[in-house]
Amino acid sequence: MDEVNKIAALFVGAGPASLAGAIKLKQLLKQKGRNDSVVVIEKADKLGQHNLSGAVFEADVLNELIPGWKEKKDAFVTKTLANEVKIDETVFLPGGSSAIRLPETIVPKYMRHHGNYVLSLSEMVNWLAGIARELGVEIYTGFAAKELVVADNSVKGIKLGDKGLDKDKRKQSNYSPGEIIEAKVTVFGEGSLGQLSEKMVNRFNLGKGRNPQVYSLGVKEIIRLPEENNFGPNRVLHTLGFPNKMSTPDVFGGGTLYSLGKNTVAVALILALDWRYCNLNPQRELQLFKSHPFVSRLIEGGEVIAYGARTLPEGGYYSVPELATNGALIIGDAAGLTSVRKLKGLHYAIKSGIIAAEAIFQAIEEQDFSHNSLKRYQEQLNNSFVVKDIQTAKNYRQVFTKAGRAGLYLGAPLSLVQQWIPFRLGTKPDYEGMRRVRLDRQYNGGIDRLTAVSLSGTTHREDEPSHITFSEPTQCDSCKEKFGCHPCESFCPGEVYRFDEDNLILSPSNCLHCQTCRIKCPNQIIQWEVPEGGDGPRYKLM
Repeated sequence: MDEVNKIAALFVGAGPASLAGAIKLKQLLKQKGRNDSVVVIEKADKLGQHNLSGAVFEADVLNELIPGWKEKKDAFVTKTLANEVKIDETVFLPGGSSAIRLPETIVPKYMRHHGNYVLSLSEMVNWLAGIARELGVEIYTGFAAKELVVADNSVKGIKLGDKGLDKDKRKQSNYSPGEIIEAKVTVFGEGSLGQLSEKMVNRFNLGKGRNPQVYSLGVKEIIRLPEENNFGPNRVLHTLGFPNKMSTPDVFGGGTLYSLGKNTVAVALILALDWRYCNLNPQRELQLFKSHPFVSRLIEGGEVIAYGARTLPEGGYYSVPELATNGALIIGDAAGLTSVRKLKGLHYAIKSGIIAAEAIFQAIEEQDFSHNSLKRYQEQLNNSFVVKDIQTAKNYRQVFTKAGRAGLYLGAPLSLVQQWIPFRLGTKPDYEGMRRVRLDRQYNGGIDRLTAVSLSGTTHREDEPSHITFSEPTQCDSCKEKFGCHPCESFCPGEVYRFDEDNLILSPSNCLHCQTCRIKCPNQIIQWEVPEGGDGPRYKLM
């Protein structure tokens, strides 16, 4: 592809950040009578299948992107407006059967959600994609981007993965080599733990002087309730404490219950991945959370109809790298643009896409795609509410880690003053938190992990090369010696890793693409890469 016919802007990953960016860029180009090509590629087979979030959405940012969106008479808008938050509660579960509702007067403003909307991110992605296509954005699914294309110290595009290889990487009859897609600007909106985003940061040293990024894992179920139920519509509920109660206050996290209508509720548990317990099983912790009398009463009679998991970047302001280089930008969760104290990142993702589009539009007008031109994105982002919000939580996640075993009980009061700490608190990679400490969990109720995985719809071609490999397989033995168990057998929410008398049984077809394994493995020997395009979960309501 020659320079003249290059794609003007290529967005990698069809999440809300990329789709918002593509929409805004096409709007700006059309206003100038330009028809430069804007392309979005997505690794999932269908749009929305790899998108999972809370999601309680601060919708003001949509007024900027799609003026008059509330007047649209489509199904997504009707459903979203009907799910406006009217009941907003925060509850402390100290253990046992007790539950203490926190008065709104003592709940910080940033944790209040009245007037926001509960929505399915999978459904929102499909809605945004429809608007993008109407504007002329080209969207292609089943495209797994594997490598950066770099020349003359500039990102020139990406290379797709090969298709049609068998387990031994031999070419089958349907083999097709991975193509190179070139673009004047490549925008990485791959979401949390985006691999090409990481390669870009490392290749151009964009993370110099920043904290290592740290993560939480969210495990989530959609539960269909009886018509007459104890939860009801237009309600969001956040919990602190149980199952991270008196015995494990050092595990940072909490539970959420969000109504998706009068008889559907999203139940999730979020756990910081720096936990020290070698046998902590997040999916089992979610089942335990649901067993608390306060929670079980709210979901009584319900049936789990969907399950999923994803990581959330929580390092905050001090972990955000430089986000622009020659020929490329990073947006959304891939950039680490989330606020852990608000448990939100969706409106930041959309705003970052809008700002990226404005910077790209100017670059197209000037035909200058250098860092000097594209750094406008970073400058405008720094002046926006996105970075200003994140700055107010600059040490938020860190104070809970520094609280150590006291965890919640010391971290919570410190979190109220963390923004006035006059220096940066550091972070360590999550895998360094693992210790030879076991979590004593006797609970075996709820649904098991394999049943949960079946509800994610995840699928991978059985005869393709495994997208999960080990750089030093023999080091699995050292895990057993060091920790008394194989941690990956527990921490994977999809039961990809099992051991039979210390012999590993790998089931990559169970993979939910959360990538917990590659950042939690204490020996850092698990290598996860994007599998063949179209593989993975099949989320619809997440």
